Amino acid sequence: MKKLFIILAVMAVVFGCTEQQHPLLRQVWGLIEVNPESAKVVLAKVHTNSLSEQDKAEYGLLKTILISKTHGMYMVYGMIDNDSLISASIAYYNQHGDEWHRGRAYFYRGAIRMSKLGNMPGAVKDFKVAEIISEDADDEELKNLVYNSLHYVNIIIDNQSQTLKYAHKWLDSSIELKDSMKILRGLFNCATAYADMDQKDSAYTYMSKCLQLKKYASQDLLANIYSIMALIYEEKGEFAKAEEYIKKWEENGGYVNVYFPSSDGGWMETHSNLGHLTLARIRKAQRQYEKAIILAEAEVGMAGNDQKTRMKGLELLSELYELTGRQEQALEAGRKVKAYNDSMRYVNQTIQMADWQQKFDEVQQTKDFYRRTSWMQGLIIALIAMVALGIVIGMWWHRRKVRKLSFRLDEDTRRISELRTNIEQLEKSGAENGQEMERMKKELENRMERISGTLLIGTQMFSQLQQRQCIAEATAKEQQCLVDYFTQLRPKRWQEWNRQYSNLSTAQYVFLIMQDDLHYDDEAIANALNVKRTSVRSMRSRIKSRER
Repeated sequence: MKKLFIILAVMAVVFGCTEQQHPLLRQVWGLIEVNPESAKVVLAKVHTNSLSEQDKAEYGLLKTILISKTHGMYMVYGMIDNDSLISASIAYYNQHGDEWHRGRAYFYRGAIRMSKLGNMPGAVKDFKVAEIISEDADDEELKNLVYNSLHYVNIIIDNQSQTLKYAHKWLDSSIELKDSMKILRGLFNCATAYADMDQKDSAYTYMSKCLQLKKYASQDLLANIYSIMALIYEEKGEFAKAEEYIKKWEENGGYVNVYFPSSDGGWMETHSNLGHLTLARIRKAQRQYEKAIILAEAEVGMAGNDQKTRMKGLELLSELYELTGRQEQALEAGRKVKAYNDSMRYVNQTIQMADWQQKFDEVQQTKDFYRRTSWMQGLIIALIAMVALGIVIGMWWHRRKVRKLSFRLDEDTRRISELRTNIEQLEKSGAENGQEMERMKKELENRMERISGTLLIGTQMFSQLQQRQCIAEATAKEQQCLVDYFTQLRPKRWQEWNRQYSNLSTAQYVFLIMQDDLHYDDEAIANALNVKRTSVRSMRSRIKSRER
C-alpha cells in the first residue's frame, strides 16, 4: 500500500509540473483563429525553459503563426530577425512530427524568408515542400495558404506561367473551402494573370465572373476590378465603356493598396493606378497627346506607386514623348524601363538557378539511390551499349561492302567506256602499237566479264522475285547486284526514286522493287523476305521518312 502511494505521488508531481504548459499551448490553438491578440498574450505566459522537445517545436510554430496573424502576412517582416525558431521546429517535425504541423512549419518559414528578396529561393523551396505535404495529406486549408503565397511570389519574379498556374490552384482550393471572398479574389487573380499574358478574352471572362460576385468585394478590390475592366475595354477599342469603368473606379477610391518588398528586406505599402493609365491610353488613341501626358506624368509621379504600374506609365510616356517630339524625355523614360527590366531579369535568373540546383540535387539523390541498391544497373547498361555498338559496327560494315561493290561497278562501267574510246582512236589513227592495243583489249574483256557476272546475278535475283520465290538467304552482294541490274532494266523508275527519296539502303531499294515494280502486297513481301507483316509496315514507314 505504501509503495502504491509513492508511485501515485511521483505521477502527480510529474503531471503537475507539465500540466501548466500543455493547457496553455492548447489554449493558444483555440484562440489563434478567433482572437490572435488574446492568443499572443497566452503564449507569452509559456515558460520555454521547462518545455519538452515536442512542446518547443509547437511553441516555435505558434509564435511564428501569431506574428503573421497579429501583424499581417505581408507587414510582419522586421518583427523577426531570423528563422532559427521555426527552423528548429521543422528539424523536430522532420523526425518526429505529424504532417499537419510539418506542412505549416514549412509554410510559415517560407513566409518569413519571403520578407527578404535575397532569400526568395529559400522561400520558394519551403513553399514547394509545403505544397507537396498539403497535397499528399489533402489538407485544403494549407493548400489554400500555399497556393496564394506561390501565386504572389511568382508575381514578384514576373513568372507569368506559374502565376497563372497558382491563380487557378488557389481558385480551385477556395471553391473547395466555399469561401466567397476567396473565390472572388481567385477569379480576380486569374483575370489579371491572363491580362498580363495578353489573353484579353480569358481575362474578360474571369472579370465578368468577378462582377457577379462584387457584393463580396472590399472597396480596394472592387476598385481594382473596375480598373482592369477599363483596361480590357480600352484595349478592345471600346472607349465609352472604358471611361464608364474609370468613373466607377474613381468612385471606389481610385487606387488599390498593394504590398511589395523594399530594398532593405521590409515591405512597403504602394498604390496601383491602372485607371489613370487606362484613361491616358484612351486620350492617346484619341490623339489628345497633351492630356495623355498629364495623366501619365501624374500617375508616374505619385508617391508610393507600385513599381510595375510605374514602369507601364513610363513606357506610355516614352511613346507619348516620341509622338510629341520630346526626344530627350523619351530616351530618359526608356532608360528607366530598361533598368527595371534588367533588374527583373537578374531576379529571374537567381530564382531559375536556385530551382535548377534543387532539381539537380533531387536527380543526383535518385541516381545515388539506384547505384547503391542495384549493382546490376551498370552491367545492364554495359551490355546494352555493347549490343548497340555491335549493331552499329555491323550496319557500318554492311554499308561499306555495299558501297564498295557499287563503286567498283561504276568504276568498271566508266573504264569500259574509256577503253572503247581509246581502242577506236588507235584503230582510226592506224598507229602501230600492238602491245598497248592488246593490253587495253584484255582489260576491256576482264571488266566486261566482271560486269556481266554482276548483271547475271542481278538477273537471277530478279527472276526469283518474279516467280515469288524467297530471297531471305541472299547476301549483301547479291542484293546489290539485283539493284544494279534494276538500274539498267528500269532507268526511268530508278531516276524517279532518286528524286523522291534520299539515302536509301540496298534493302530499302529491294523493298521498292517488290512493292512498286512487281506489285507485291504485304503478305507477298513478308514471304519473300521471311519476316512478319509488322516488319513490312515498319520498313515502309522508314522509307516514307526518307522522302524529300
